[in-house]
Amino acid sequence: MTISPAAVHKNIWFALLSALCILAIGLFLMHKVAPLHQDAVASGFLFDMVITFPVAWYFLVIRPLKLRKWSILLVITCCCTVAYLILPAHQRHYILQLRELIALPEVTLLIYTLSKIRHIRREYCQLQATLPDVAYNLPQSMATVMGNTTAIKIIASELTILCFGLFFWKKQPAITASHRFSIHREIAYASLFGVIISVCAIELVAFHLFLLHYSHITAFIVTILSIYGTLFLIGDFAAIIQSPVLILQDQILLRTGLRWRALVDTSNIASTQKVTDSFEPAPSCFNGGLMKNRVNILFTFTQPIQIERLYRKPITTTQIVMTIDEAEELMAVIRA
Repeated sequence: MTISPAAVHKNIWFALLSALCILAIGLFLMHKVAPLHQDAVASGFLFDMVITFPVAWYFLVIRPLKLRKWSILLVITCCCTVAYLILPAHQRHYILQLRELIALPEVTLLIYTLSKIRHIRREYCQLQATLPDVAYNLPQSMATVMGNTTAIKIIASELTILCFGLFFWKKQPAITASHRFSIHREIAYASLFGVIISVCAIELVAFHLFLLHYSHITAFIVTILSIYGTLFLIGDFAAIIQSPVLILQDQILLRTGLRWRALVDTSNIASTQKVTDSFEPAPSCFNGGLMKNRVNILFTFTQPIQIERLYRKPITTTQIVMTIDEAEELMAVIRA
């Protein structure tokens, strides 16, 4: 049975939440129980970190995604690192002994990963030479080298978002196009994004200070996760700004940042129609608006087209409704 990407994400978040609970409960017990029982609690925490959680991760993530079984070594390494930072000094020798046992497999995994990165980079450069589109070419190159599986798609999507989030200031390679149309100005999406980021920053600092009163480690982990979520938002916004709709020589590249993408032959466009905010798309129509209730143009195609979507399977449709600035100008260019 094939598990959907949405279900996989639920499993991942459930597994991470379980790890956070193990961490929080372990820290609480080690600081609250009597000194006589602290060693027993620490041993139980060590068992949960290096055995219970890796086993749970295997059944919740690795097995449903059909990942290679040796990827569990990376999970064990992370768990050992966290346990080493938390356990009492006199129990850390258990972690060091375990690290010695898995050192050789880890080196082998590192060498294998480096060889794959080299092949991915070569495939990525070839795709960039044809059509420079980071949001599409990075996942495509990883799928070509490592297999077009759900796991690879999710990993590639996360890396793409991090790329945009960490390097939001860097301009993407230019694509030769006769016309470019942004998708965010008319609905003032930049202002909305600014409000969201401001609220996230305030809550991040306040929540971090609150958790510091109870556990420095928990505050650190929650803060890292919050920063990652903020990078996700920044990456999404940067992609929206840097990835406009493009009219190429005989094609049109329709997209909303990293969220979805469709490269369509202009000869396949049956009609374009201006719509209002109150427009209700048909069930078979793909709603690709930046904000679902703020769309302004409807594309109808002669033949079905395929839409690549972030974290989800591609879909086929004959209609797309979306948001485009200066929609009348785009319609005029297509009709010319």
